[in-house]
Amino acid sequence: MYFSMDEIGIENSEKIKTICSESDRWEFIFNVAETYGFEGIHITPSLYKTFNLDLRKIPDYFSKLKLTFHFGGIYRVVLENDYENLCANFSECFEIAVKHNMHDISIHPPFINKLTLKEKEVSLKYLCRFMDKWLKTAIKEGISLSLESHVSGEFFQFNGLGEYTKFVNAYPELGVLIDIAHNYYDGYSEDEIIQLLPNINVKGMHVSDAIHGVVFDEAELRNRTHLAVGTGGIDFPKILNAFNQIPNIYSVLEIKSNNEGLAKSLDVLIGISKG
Repeated sequence: MYFSMDEIGIENSEKIKTICSESDRWEFIFNVAETYGFEGIHITPSLYKTFNLDLRKIPDYFSKLKLTFHFGGIYRVVLENDYENLCANFSECFEIAVKHNMHDISIHPPFINKLTLKEKEVSLKYLCRFMDKWLKTAIKEGISLSLESHVSGEFFQFNGLGEYTKFVNAYPELGVLIDIAHNYYDGYSEDEIIQLLPNINVKGMHVSDAIHGVVFDEAELRNRTHLAVGTGGIDFPKILNAFNQIPNIYSVLEIKSNNEGLAKSLDVLIGISKG
């Protein structure tokens, strides 16, 4: 298992806004990752957009770190035009991932809030069509394609980890990206996460602490997830030890904290992983 950087810390996020040169901002990101002690960087378009960085200009020296790409965000697919736009946007990200030898590219399930039952069925068909197309392309390019375990049924395609696992099992080549904090917030215990996602193709984890929430509220979700390690209720030794032996599995610190909280979280997680 290796640990990968997503958020860079509140103070660093403010500092990068003061750096005028794009090349210097890229260098700043790289130096932050090395200073913290991350082995990899998890590239997320929405985050890098806030840093005013063009992902088509990732410097070659980033190859010194292990890179993965997260095509996250909120998207609906209930019309052909939705599907075409999704594929076009994903294709651009996929080309970036291949160019920079990223070993995994991950995606959220579709957003289905306020859709009718018929529209949800259409959305699932488009997701299947997407997987049929892009899994073949990913295998050909030697990169894994993973689906994140967002399973808040009112908002995302799958209503619970059972539905999510059933879908993933239908695609043996499809990877799994476990979002520990969101699954814990949704009411799943560590044991349930481990049992429901046992021997399927786990590629990575989004790691942050959380507090059980169950009832979705945007403010509550923000205050109860993406916490520094030790400020929520997750048993990280249990989770990490359950998946630690998977080859090349990456753990992304999706922690919205100050620099100190992020650094301390990484130190704790590295200590757990090394036993």
